[in-house]
Amino acid sequence: MAKRLVCLKLGGSLITDKATPMEAKKEIIVTLAQQIAAALKQDPNLQLIIGNGAGSFGHYAVITHHMQNGLNEPQKNIGYAYVQKAVALLNRSIVDALLDAGVAAVSWQPSAAIVGNAGVIENFPTDVIETALSHNIVPVIYGDILLDTQHGSMIASTELLLGAVAQALIKKGHVLHKVIHNGATKGVLDAHRKVIPRITPHNFEEITQLIYATDGFDVTGGMLHKIKESLLLAHKGIPSLIINGVSEKDLLTRALLDEPVEGTEITA
Repeated sequence: MAKRLVCLKLGGSLITDKATPMEAKKEIIVTLAQQIAAALKQDPNLQLIIGNGAGSFGHYAVITHHMQNGLNEPQKNIGYAYVQKAVALLNRSIVDALLDAGVAAVSWQPSAAIVGNAGVIENFPTDVIETALSHNIVPVIYGDILLDTQHGSMIASTELLLGAVAQALIKKGHVLHKVIHNGATKGVLDAHRKVIPRITPHNFEEITQLIYATDGFDVTGGMLHKIKESLLLAHKGIPSLIINGVSEKDLLTRALLDEPVEGTEITA
């Protein structure tokens, strides 16, 4: 049977307290890691690229060190370094939880491999990720701050990075099964906090008037940004699913195994 490659985001809103600086939700992280391990055990053909959001680690550091507009002043170099430190700390805790659950997970640092250009990732190197996958190793990337040729630096959200790696892999002939966004809400919520079951380019404009705003620190655009990045992938035939993997027992495991779950599907 062919391998099923899935990109999985562990959202910052789920794994951290976005209203409290540098506060990880350790029990949720452990639960998610155990669900991921269960899915990999049940389906040997499942391959994962995981990306964790920066949550209150990255967003707070960016705001504190005034890095929203880039590395545009010499004294901001220390701010760049502190943001990178903050996001790496959270990523390490995710990888450690996956290792404890029996998943062969390794950290993949975007800021050590990618240089942006005016806020755009033009080249995403995939050799290490492809080789890791061939050995059943799970790369775990994360929202990061990158050097940028035009602005000095740029904030690279996990959605942007997962979209870039997905498109780079597709160009090299890989087939991406789907993208799963695992966040604090059960899907995209309307103004009445009800889950919107499906979003397409045809109802996107209507949906933007209905979605519920992100709480807490967020410098990457929140849910609207997630939807826009997912629609870009949908145009290439890659569906996305937005869920809360801990809202029901084993929901993330079931989503990874392609079983029906509550959430928002984003398709072309």
